[in-house]
Amino acid sequence: MSTEATAEGATATPLRPRFWQWPLALAVPLLATALAYPWGVSLITAMLLGRPDRGASRLLIMVCVGLVATSAVVTFSKRLQRYRNAIAAFAVTGFLAVSAAIVVLRVANTPAKLVGLPLYAVGSTASVWLATILVWRFAWWKRLAVLIVLAATLAAFWQVIRIEGLSGDAEVVFGFRATTPPAALSTAVAANAAQATTLEPGPNDFAQYLGPSRDGRLPKATFDDNWSASPPNELWRHRVGEGWGGFAVVGSLAFTQEQRGEFETVVCYDLATGEERWIHTDPLRFDSSFGGPGPRATPTVVDGRIYTLGGTGRLNCFTGDGSCLWTVDTLPNAAAMTVDPADASEQGGEPPDQGELLAHGVTGSPLVIGNRVYVSPCGRDGRSLAAYDTQTGSEVFRTGTKRASYASPMLATLAGVEQILVFQEKGITGHSVASGEELWSFAWGNDQRNNCGQPLVLDGDRLLLSTGYGTGSVLLQLAQDDAGALTATEVWRSRDLKSKFATPVLHDGFVYGLDDGILVCLDPETGKRRWKRGRYGHGQLLLAGGLLLVQTEAGPVVVVTPSPDGLKEVATLDALADKTWNTIALSGDKLLVRNSVEAACYQLSKQTPAAAAASAEEDAPATNSP
Repeated sequence: MSTEATAEGATATPLRPRFWQWPLALAVPLLATALAYPWGVSLITAMLLGRPDRGASRLLIMVCVGLVATSAVVTFSKRLQRYRNAIAAFAVTGFLAVSAAIVVLRVANTPAKLVGLPLYAVGSTASVWLATILVWRFAWWKRLAVLIVLAATLAAFWQVIRIEGLSGDAEVVFGFRATTPPAALSTAVAANAAQATTLEPGPNDFAQYLGPSRDGRLPKATFDDNWSASPPNELWRHRVGEGWGGFAVVGSLAFTQEQRGEFETVVCYDLATGEERWIHTDPLRFDSSFGGPGPRATPTVVDGRIYTLGGTGRLNCFTGDGSCLWTVDTLPNAAAMTVDPADASEQGGEPPDQGELLAHGVTGSPLVIGNRVYVSPCGRDGRSLAAYDTQTGSEVFRTGTKRASYASPMLATLAGVEQILVFQEKGITGHSVASGEELWSFAWGNDQRNNCGQPLVLDGDRLLLSTGYGTGSVLLQLAQDDAGALTATEVWRSRDLKSKFATPVLHDGFVYGLDDGILVCLDPETGKRRWKRGRYGHGQLLLAGGLLLVQTEAGPVVVVTPSPDGLKEVATLDALADKTWNTIALSGDKLLVRNSVEAACYQLSKQTPAAAAASAEEDAPATNSP
């Protein structure tokens, strides 16, 4: 008689699992734990884009098939019967722990996160419960009751929480669905609104992206930084349409670009009151599910004309009263097209069926030199620089061999040659102002091919490039040989400054930038970091006189005294309260801030004569302007 057999009425001896069955039993909780990642990516992407991510969905199906198969084997194996509840419990616990960890680590800190965390983690457990429902050893009605409760919790998560996009660190942003959406902004100006007719430039104008020199520096700016005693005076605040561009200011007028419903708009505001002076509309809408809708560029105002570049590549030219002189679609096949960044995964970051646009659209601001306006269209043909006649809008040339990224074209003089710098997807190129001919190039970038900040021109014909996604910075030395050819030689490279969005600035021989959201002081001679402090997120920088204005990603503006000796915060202004990637503008004593929700203008107090004199003595003359 077999030792496993028992006499009638005797207590049965439990069967011991065979050696090969233990790894099979262990596979159930391991596969259940692994299920949390593709499940989370598929669910969150579906909420963000309206459909699951293809790659994650395929992985989800594969893991589910393996989990169901191993669960079935465990269920019908007589030798694993007494371990079934323990195996299923470990499976659910592992899935629950990983799901909670995903929310904790990859979801931005918002009030909705506190509510979404338990709803998501518990509700998502319905998936692993369903896959292992055979394993449990208790009544079926109990198994189904638990499944119904978990499914109801998941439905509650879907109904209560919505996905508002990504933060600068690519964290998912939870929001509440119950939040009442604001009323649509009008695209018409009030009948009694004053009309702007002329643009009178002044010495304090902030007429283009990052200021007069396009480098985030205002050497002559002065204001009282004692905001405790003399706080900035809020002149106006109101809602604006979506968009990630900044303000351009000339005289008493401020210009910006906004998405208002299905219209891409250019809006002219009165600087002192915030009143809308005129609005131009185009029936275009660029919408990136990860970055949100709206244009990304900042207007450029030169010689009484305003030049704007929309998210789909529409280039407009206006007079001061809002009359549109000409319009050009720099990417004609991409107009009014919505781009889904999730489709980029299978083609090296390029959307497979979305025409010419990058995942986040056209973001570079127009550059005007003489009678030409230069832009960086992002078409797949690699033409990263295009020039148009400022009078007619006719195309002068379209050039380049590599696709543009998100930086703006910039004028600089290096090695004695005036040129246009384009920080494209694979590095930087210098182009002839007259013909667009590529004069030199240097490969530098990241695996996402997202280069956003402007190059920083240093004295001695040197150029600093910085990019994010783990890459860092490189210092180049430009030289011209006897034949007139330009070459770029690497001086050093460093991972101590990885600027994802913001453009670094130079002050008193040291570079200041946001290294993955933390302020860094870098020695440009060595590439070594002097200090790293202050978690400001992926915001923006503006060097105003001897002070550094930090527009934090969370919304407040922080004033820092730049010094290689350490971080010295001197003032903070709760300017905005939502995600802010937009650049700030300072025109005279007017500080303008905006994000994709609202805009505000503050009047800063002037420095006392004694403080201004002391500041003038401390500030060295600027040496790095192109």
